[in-house]
Order: sequence, then C-alpha cells, then structure tokens
Amino acid sequence: MGLIADQFERAKQIYQSKGLIGLLRRGFAFVFYLLFQYRTYYLYADPVGYVAPFNEAEFKPNIDNLMARIVSSNAEADGLEAQGFEFRSQIPDARRRLDEGALANCIFAGNELAHQGWIALDQRALDSLDEPPYRVDFANKEAVGTGVWSNPKYRRKGLQKYAGFMFYKVLRENGIVVERSAIRKNNIPATKSRLESSRSPYAEGRYLRILWWKSWKETPLTQG
Repeated sequence: MGLIADQFERAKQIYQSKGLIGLLRRGFAFVFYLLFQYRTYYLYADPVGYVAPFNEAEFKPNIDNLMARIVSSNAEADGLEAQGFEFRSQIPDARRRLDEGALANCIFAGNELAHQGWIALDQRALDSLDEPPYRVDFANKEAVGTGVWSNPKYRRKGLQKYAGFMFYKVLRENGIVVERSAIRKNNIPATKSRLESSRSPYAEGRYLRILWWKSWKETPLTQG
C-alpha cells in the first residue's frame, strides 16, 4: 500500500505543477516503464577515505539559513513537516524508503528543500531505492549513495560538496569502508563530475526488463 500511496502522491504533484496534459504524458511513460526497461550504467566503488572533509565550515556554501539534516525515520520527516520544512511534497516516495531503512541526506535553504540524496547501509534499504542489481558487500562494510537531486534554484552554489561532506560523515560514523554507486551512462553531468574527481568506473552494467523477466550483466573496465 505504501507504493500505491507514493504513486498517488506523485500523480497529485505532477497534476498541480504540469496540469492534466503533463500528468497524462507521465502516465503513458509509467505504463511503458512497467512493460519494458533498458538502462546502461557506469559502476563505481570508492574507498571512503578517498575524500576526507572533516571541517564542515570549509564545505558549507554561503547560502542564507542553510541547514543539513540526515533523516532516518518517518517520525523525523513528520517533525520537519510540522516545523514548516518541505519534505513530503518534494520527496513523495520517502515514506516507504524510510520505513525500509534508507537515509535521506537533505539540505534546506530556509524551509525550502535545496538538495537531497539517499544512503543505503543494508540490502533492505537498497531494495527500496530504484537501483540496478549490482553487487554490494554490506557484510564487509560497503554502502550505497544514490538518488541525488538539487533544486534548480540552488544549483552551482556548492551544495554537492556540502552534501558530500554529510554523506561521508554518515559513512564514517557507521564504519563504512567502500561506497558503491551506479550512474546512468546518459547522465552526462554526473559522469563528468566523476571524471573531474579522477574516479573511474570499474564496470559497465546493462539492465534489461521485459514484463517480469529481468537480465543484469556487468562488464569489467580496464583501469587506466
């Protein structure tokens, strides 16, 4: 029921922002998604010690009333909403994900959601996120970061670095030694950002789904 409620909330949000035509377009796209899906990814595995930001002030952008928050439960999310912070309206699928143990990495500018991402510290949390089935060794202190989004109003203002500080802080506090992630190959800004930080993918992944049949293949890449 949580998934159905998420979809109704998302449909309501699309209707309010894009109208009936926008809702119908997204509806047809969603039906097609249920029937067929083909995606290709770059897969990354980075030691948590690769980035070592310990001083929060060095990474906090100069944006008025900025607040970073790791949301770990629906009770915390409800508390933020009660205080006037945007959360449910901007992240309609959060309830189910938080119930499954995923962590929301949020940055607010005043009461406005400026940036958000997701962290999975175990398989149950990862299963709640829209991730391909790449291998993650949670038993040996690996974790996943995914679902990064920035409010267009606050892009190119340093929020990615600040969110990265919060992300790695959570990983260190939980003893995580390797962060894994998958980036769609057609996500040019994200793959470019990875190249600029000198972090190369270790494999390409191909995900194919036709109705209930699924296929996943990883092809290792030569590290240069």
